[in-house]
Amino acid sequence: MVNALTTNAPSGGIEFHNVQISDPKDFEVKLKPLYTGICGTDRGEVHGNLSFAYNHPGYNFLVLGHEAVCQVIDAQENEYGIKTGDYVVPVVRRPGECVNCRIGREDNCSDGKKNEAGITGLHGFMRDYFFDMPENLVKVNDRSMVREAVLTEPAKNVMKAFEVFDTVSRRSIFQNKDSTFIGKNCLIIGSGSEAFLYSMMANEYRFNVYMTNRHSLEESKLSILEKTGSIFFDYTSGIPLKGIDLLIDTSGDPATIFRFVRTMNNNGVAILFGTKGNAPGTQVNGEDIDYIIERNISMVGSVDGSKKHYLDALRYIEKWNHAHNSVIGDLITGTYSPENTEIFLKKPEGEIKSIIKW
Repeated sequence: MVNALTTNAPSGGIEFHNVQISDPKDFEVKLKPLYTGICGTDRGEVHGNLSFAYNHPGYNFLVLGHEAVCQVIDAQENEYGIKTGDYVVPVVRRPGECVNCRIGREDNCSDGKKNEAGITGLHGFMRDYFFDMPENLVKVNDRSMVREAVLTEPAKNVMKAFEVFDTVSRRSIFQNKDSTFIGKNCLIIGSGSEAFLYSMMANEYRFNVYMTNRHSLEESKLSILEKTGSIFFDYTSGIPLKGIDLLIDTSGDPATIFRFVRTMNNNGVAILFGTKGNAPGTQVNGEDIDYIIERNISMVGSVDGSKKHYLDALRYIEKWNHAHNSVIGDLITGTYSPENTEIFLKKPEGEIKSIIKW
């Protein structure tokens, strides 16, 4: 028996209780979660808004949680160097049968047979302990940043999205004549933890980085943006930039996305990351389509990441933490106990990232 936070996917609900989960037949590592992150996907499941979520086969519930940092409490000898006492981040998506999955790129699964811990057919990490294989774990080398390492999973999405940008932007000469992105504009829609992480990565590329939403930001959030060199504006009060080269959406709101698409420059790239299946639609007219076509604008979706992206994410989290005076830790705005299930039902005021301490 194990204490776990569960839902009944896809209908929703949330309960912290003692459940019976059979130990797997084949495993090499036993893990204790230390911190698990809460994101819009978890809340979407709890509210019954994610129709694609489904329970682990053979169970009438699904253990929640796909953002985690854990300690290894028992490990067999393995080729990945995972040992008892190590701190690790578990990979969320597990491969199906397609060619992408077979080469370690289950983030690009083409047959839909992958599973995602805490989301689609695989119990998640919000429980007292679980078992896994060492190939599914990424070691946290900097032990001073165990708490901050819970941000690895959202940060790996950012690494993947910028890989997508690197690929798609090659359809034309996207850089300036001096081979850089200096002076080009990147706009990020949204102001959650993913948006902040996207802003940090866009700064690595030397874009002029803007973040926007339809409300003002608290001083604490503005301070983080100032440290990382980004600018925020409330788009209901006006748009202070002319021409967008890279548009990144974390909101999933079609009306907001198309508010900005027709302000994009020639050969611009729009990366759609946010999902919100219950968001009201927007009317896309012929002029919108003409604008996209005539300016060679690329619109592309990006989801998840491979193990490589987890490694890149950890490296950048460590870099940003040391370069920006612990700004990564500032993204964690609340730490809660697993008994506090209310945190899944309503987003706390001022939240960037809420986490659960186990």
